Amino acid sequence: MPIGNGKCQSFQGVTNFLFRKEIFDMAYVISDGCISCGSCAGQCPVSAISQGDTQFNIDPDTCIDCGSCAAQCPVSAISQG
Repeated sequence: MPIGNGKCQSFQGVTNFLFRKEIFDMAYVISDGCISCGSCAGQCPVSAISQGDTQFNIDPDTCIDCGSCAAQCPVSAISQG
């Protein structure tokens, strides 16, 4: 039996969608195949890529999922997470 005027049920659906999106949509990631050339870092419009100890890393909180880095990588070490 629905509670109220049914608007809460619709709102709950939107909330569930946003919750799932936040959990399952991942930023791009750099694999162990990275050769640390730095090509990706220069292409990132929001500076989400930085040099790590052994390879470059993408900050998932900054990444806007544009894919510029993946297109630039010469060894295809970047993919959507």
